This record gives sequence, structure tokens and C-alpha cells, in this order.
Amino acid sequence: MKKYNLITALGFFLIFQMAQSQITVNLALNSRPQPWLSQWVNPINGQMIITYMKGPVQGEAQVKLRTTLLDESGSVVGASNINASRVYTLREGVNLYTMADALQLQNLVLSGKVQNTLQRTGRLAAGQYQLKVEVMNVSGEVVFARQTHSFFITSYQLPKLMVPADGAELDALVAQSLITFRWTGLVPNTAELPTYRVQVFEILPGQTPMQAFRGNFPILDEPALRGTTQYIWRTSLPMLDDTANQKFIWTVQTLDMEGHPIPTNDMNIQGRSEPAVFTIINQMGAGKQDKTDED
Repeated sequence: MKKYNLITALGFFLIFQMAQSQITVNLALNSRPQPWLSQWVNPINGQMIITYMKGPVQGEAQVKLRTTLLDESGSVVGASNINASRVYTLREGVNLYTMADALQLQNLVLSGKVQNTLQRTGRLAAGQYQLKVEVMNVSGEVVFARQTHSFFITSYQLPKLMVPADGAELDALVAQSLITFRWTGLVPNTAELPTYRVQVFEILPGQTPMQAFRGNFPILDEPALRGTTQYIWRTSLPMLDDTANQKFIWTVQTLDMEGHPIPTNDMNIQGRSEPAVFTIINQMGAGKQDKTDED
């Protein structure tokens, strides 16, 4: 019993000593971090800074973090289990950690809807959130410091296809050498330049354009120069052959710096813009046919 009382007294003494010292936490969180929570280890998302100024006796301090995630209404959508939290040893001065340490994704119990989205897409849905981190003693009884930081998961507008426009007819004499693709940029801009991949699918006889888009292997699937919104395709297709199929559907897939499709409300489209259909017209062949008809 005396041993138990001694341990209890020692625990209270350590808490008292830590209370005499000063611990502060600063969440230097990017206001628009990556939506892929597994990527919060990247410096682009910010840092968690815990400053520890020890008291007259206390040496290194051992603490745990309690993390709470709230939505724009202030409702809790995720909370960590303090008992399963990692123990951090603070040294005197500034202690730097990643935002992944602050988030504690592996120890974060999320609400049903948020958890389902995370499991399906690996990301948070677009919207406003708050991240609250509390620095506590290892038993989770005393809060030494806390901070709440707001952040926003961006909803992006994918590029719109400009050239060739939907329904465009291209001259086979030009298209046999090159086809130029142009599109608008991603809105809003991202901190890192996105990668645009131009994808072209051949529409086979008997297929609808969307059947070709969803089912065929692309005959062109190449990235444009990072950040640019134009790609010149040096074609090698039989554009002047009257027997060749001459209908195509194209799109642009927008990827982030990690190579992931840019998140949209519909994750099934995988960052692909609304596609457009174009046709290759053999004008020489058409002209000869018109003259034959006249004769």
C-alpha cells in the first residue's frame, strides 16, 4: 500500500513539475493541405511545433497527443484514442513534427460517413475543417497545451477541352502529321503544378463514343509538359485511307504532384475532364466523290 502511495505521489510530483515548466503547441498547418491524409507527412502540408521550457527540476518531458477533427459546423467527425497514442519525449527547446504526427491517422476514429469516404478514396471530402491537438501527460489526465487550426479541402474544377472541340472535323492532310490539343487550366491553382495526361480513344464501328471511352485502350496516353495546357500529337495513323476508322474521343486527366487524380465530387471519373469527339475528314476523297456524283 505504501508502495502504491509512493508511486501516486511521484506521479503528482511529476505533473506538478511539468506544470511549472512551459509547453506550447503550434500547428503550422497549410490552410489548403493535400486531401490524401496519408500524404500529410509531406512538408508541403506544414509542421507541428511543440516548444518545451523545463522547470527548475524537470528534465525531458513525456507527453501524448489527443487529436480531434471537426467539420465546418463544429461537430466532431474524428477523435484519437489517448490510450493508444504514441508517447513523445520532449527535449528542451523546439521539437518539430510532421502534420501526420498531429493527425494520428492510424489512431483516429472517424465518423461513419467520413470513414467510408476515406476507405473508398483515401481523402477527406471537400469542405471546411478544424484540427485540434492537445498535449497531455501520458495518463491523459492533464492538458498542458492545445491549439485548433482551420483548414480547407479544395473542390476543383477540372479543365475544359477547347481544341479539338466536341464535334470538330479535322482535315486528314493536316491530321496525318499532327493534331494539336488545347484545354483550360485547373481551377483553382494548386501549390504544385499539376500534370495533364492527354488520352485519345478510337471509336470502333458499332460503338457509341462513351462505350469507346470507357472500354477501349487509349491509342494516345501521354503527359503534356508539366503545367502547360497544350499537347501536339505527332500522329502515325492512316488518316488518308478511306477505309480507316476516323472517329475519336479524347479527354485530359489531371494528376497532382504525387501522381494521384485530382479529387472531385465524383471520384469515379479519376480526374478526367468531360470528353469530346472529333472526326478526321479526308477532304480530297470527299471532293473526288462529289465530282463523281456530279458526273
